[in-house]
Amino acid sequence: MRTLVRLLLDNKLSRRDFVKEMTALGVAVTSAEALLNSIIPAAHAAEGERPYAGREVTGNGSDLLIESLLEAGVTNIFHGNGGNLVSLFDSIVTRPQIKNFLATNEGQCLAMAEGFHLASGGELGVAVIPKHGLGNATGNFYNALSGRSSLLIISMSEDAEYSDRGGDAADWEDAMSIFAKWSYRMRNSDRVPEFTRRAMNVAMAPPGGPTFLQLDVQLYKEQATAKILPRENFQVSAKMRPDPDQIMDVARLLLESERPLVTVGHEVSRAGAVENMTELAELLALPVTEGHSGLTDFPNRHPLFLGDYMPFLPQAGNADLYLNLGSAMPDRSRVPLFGPIPRRAKVVHATHDSEIIGIPYPTEVNILADVGEVISDLTEAVKSLATKDRLRSIKNARFDTVREFNEGRRQRKMAAAMKKWDQAPMSLARIATELDELLEEDAILVSEATPIYSWEWFDLGPGKKQFLRPPGNAILGWATGAALGAKLAQPDKQVVALSGDGAFMFQHDLWGMARYDTPVIVIVFNNHSYNTTRAFNWTGPAAKAGKDMINYLGNPDVDFSLIAKGYGVDGEVVQDTSELRPAIMRAIQATKDGRPYLLDVNYERSGMGGELTSHPDISIAGMRTRKI
Repeated sequence: MRTLVRLLLDNKLSRRDFVKEMTALGVAVTSAEALLNSIIPAAHAAEGERPYAGREVTGNGSDLLIESLLEAGVTNIFHGNGGNLVSLFDSIVTRPQIKNFLATNEGQCLAMAEGFHLASGGELGVAVIPKHGLGNATGNFYNALSGRSSLLIISMSEDAEYSDRGGDAADWEDAMSIFAKWSYRMRNSDRVPEFTRRAMNVAMAPPGGPTFLQLDVQLYKEQATAKILPRENFQVSAKMRPDPDQIMDVARLLLESERPLVTVGHEVSRAGAVENMTELAELLALPVTEGHSGLTDFPNRHPLFLGDYMPFLPQAGNADLYLNLGSAMPDRSRVPLFGPIPRRAKVVHATHDSEIIGIPYPTEVNILADVGEVISDLTEAVKSLATKDRLRSIKNARFDTVREFNEGRRQRKMAAAMKKWDQAPMSLARIATELDELLEEDAILVSEATPIYSWEWFDLGPGKKQFLRPPGNAILGWATGAALGAKLAQPDKQVVALSGDGAFMFQHDLWGMARYDTPVIVIVFNNHSYNTTRAFNWTGPAAKAGKDMINYLGNPDVDFSLIAKGYGVDGEVVQDTSELRPAIMRAIQATKDGRPYLLDVNYERSGMGGELTSHPDISIAGMRTRKI
């Protein structure tokens, strides 16, 4: 689908052929046309062929760009230090509706934009990055693509007089295209509104993802007159409807299955279908697992929820039907979503992402459609095919079994946690449990690195806490910027950033939190180690020699509370469990007073090799032949 969108927007594929190719993928004609109009609405598909509504604006390229963003409802942009984009902000000076948030690291621009997008429920996040900073931003650009987050990234090319030389030797449109659903270099001022609309629509059309626009610098100087279309004329909400026959086939499979297993992914949350998914699961007592996602796609304390999909779950080992709704399939490319899927099960995959459907396993049924529509239609189809007595019988046959399995597993997990409950350094379970009890019921938790595994200790779901994280193999240095964006999107909700010490040292946004009075609690899980990378790679010669060559971060032991104070952010070190609860309460009070607050929490290293503090003994000072 991503390829088809590129060909369509680059005028290498007609509207008719786009619909034809989409139907070949299994999409209904009406759904393909709806998707087409969300990318290139009929209102500007043939500009110049007929009159259309809109207001004329005269200005340079950046004026037309900002006016296009305003018309689309964009009022926040996240940007770097300017560089060759300084003139763009001249267009903002006279448009106070736009709030611009400066980041001292380009990667944090994208993190803020993505956090805003995720916490707002899907609004477009806009980042403006100078071309020299694009390379620095690619880590969180990748995270946004992996998470299918709708972002628009804007940059500026150099004057054509200097193209292919010096700072413009790199073709940034080409370089960024691997991270983007669509990228384009704008060379004509009068077409800036058109391509800005297209970039926004492509970013928002399912599956979401970042788009990249580059303006030629001469567009600052060129004056042009162009029409700005009303928002309702170019923003189209498209939902690909599932094929009714496929829905009935899957409904029959669900009713016939004795040992079904479901995996849900981010498309469930993005479709606003978590509650509907819960209804479907309860209707047939379907065991549910979490798939490739950075969101909360099922209430995690529900008796039918088994946690992350794992191939060694008993329910995976003996499943006769595996239903994947809105997630990539589990395999090693989706760490930590390891495969394989249940080997003896019939497989059904429903997603609106044609790039992942049916990959890498053969499937019984593939449904390319909006997952929210699939869940609603499946629920109704199941009800239409079975009497209430039959549905009750199916539910009663396995609900208690799944519930009892979950209760037993949670009891064993808590019993194991209690053995280390009062230890120092503190356990993940103790830290997360204290946070869960003290934070607001509907707090937003923004996490990366090791703390992402803390989600199972929080009460998550609709009307409860929400957990945001970059899915899979994420690039570090995301949580604090994303938390700032989340707080901007939801100023009346409590927001907490959870970061490992290693991730925090990649990059952070304490400066932005201080500058913009962002009352966010930052928790640094400080175990002086890259714990996750050691856990996944502790097998070879280094392990046999009992030496940790790359993961130990102690010596020096970083005091993150002192770093925070350097940015004007209050904070403290929390050494043991006796200090934990009072420290959390002080952090909560600080944010109620309108200030960010950081807790540097003494956190355990775990797993094989976790006890080691070895590292290469290197002293550059000792290499000197004279003391200078």
